Amino acid sequence: MEPENPFRYGAPVEAASFCDREGELEALTGRMRSGIHAFVLSPRRYGKTSLLLEALRRFRKGGGRGGYTNLLLCTTEAEVAGVVLTAVVREVLRPVGRTRRGLEDVVGHLRVAPQIELSPDGKVSLTLHPAIGTDRWYEVLEDAIGLLERTGERRPAALVIDEFQQVAEIGPKGLGGAFKALADQARGTSLVFSGSRLSVMQGLTRGRGAPLLGMGETFSIDVVPEDDMSAHLVARAKRGGKRLTRADARALYRRADGIPNDVQWLAHAAYEAAGDTIDSQAVEAGLASIVRRQAGFFAERYESLAPSQRRVVRELARSPREKVYAKAFLDAVMVANANAITTALRALAEQEVVRREGRQWRLASPFFRAWLLDHLEA
Repeated sequence: MEPENPFRYGAPVEAASFCDREGELEALTGRMRSGIHAFVLSPRRYGKTSLLLEALRRFRKGGGRGGYTNLLLCTTEAEVAGVVLTAVVREVLRPVGRTRRGLEDVVGHLRVAPQIELSPDGKVSLTLHPAIGTDRWYEVLEDAIGLLERTGERRPAALVIDEFQQVAEIGPKGLGGAFKALADQARGTSLVFSGSRLSVMQGLTRGRGAPLLGMGETFSIDVVPEDDMSAHLVARAKRGGKRLTRADARALYRRADGIPNDVQWLAHAAYEAAGDTIDSQAVEAGLASIVRRQAGFFAERYESLAPSQRRVVRELARSPREKVYAKAFLDAVMVANANAITTALRALAEQEVVRREGRQWRLASPFFRAWLLDHLEA
């Protein structure tokens, strides 16, 4: 029986697949234990959710009571209130089992009764009627935080709310203000807000009129350092029965721009392409296989862009650029002035096609870049 591919991508990783982040983990779990609110910000594919879940696991292992929820699919205030309440109730029931009677006992004292769904495998879901008014959905949120606080009266309590930028699309003033009020009322409970759309999260947390201004400490998550990730790749490859030198691990890291999910994705593909050793040829073969499988998606993404945006991404595919307002770049992308570049870059960043790293603009995906270069050089 052949060893299982040891590399994981596309979903949060746990335990042995989790790499480094010890400094961030220690700091974040410390804030949870101390009842301090926090914001965790990073672009997509940087391992933000993996970090949050590992911090929550360690927090619980140390005696804390903590829930996790994700707002990505929420479209109304009532849906937000429902998923937050579900996360809290799941945590409240963690020590006593999930029975319908237990659920009814927990939610029986709430001011707004949710609809209870209990799947055969014990998964709990609570939903609220979509027509619940503004005052009522806030009551649900307030009761949810109060329930977690009461459960954790003798121990630390925390609630992690992932993809929090979604509140800006639902209504930044109402929901943002609601969470600010809840955070101010919380005693002994740490609220951890996390988001991947940085400009939206900054609008919620920074600057004049930001609803969550000054509410908690901000953690900005960057890529895992090259040395740490390279050592992790070597160890994981060995676990899978294949050899990977530190030099080839570093080359793989750079080929994927150091983005944690993409490094793991490329390592997974290189492992599949390799014999006994994951070398540079296996890495290039793995990259080619990813680009080939994603070609349809990349073509659709490129075709969805405006002509000026296409010219910008083509130039950034050739090399990252710092001086995007210089005449040479304006001429290369055939736009008349700096305002047009600002508009294009803002739109591309919102679509997560480009990102700014330090002072340089570059494509957000190394695999999209490889696909573009293949076509530009054809």
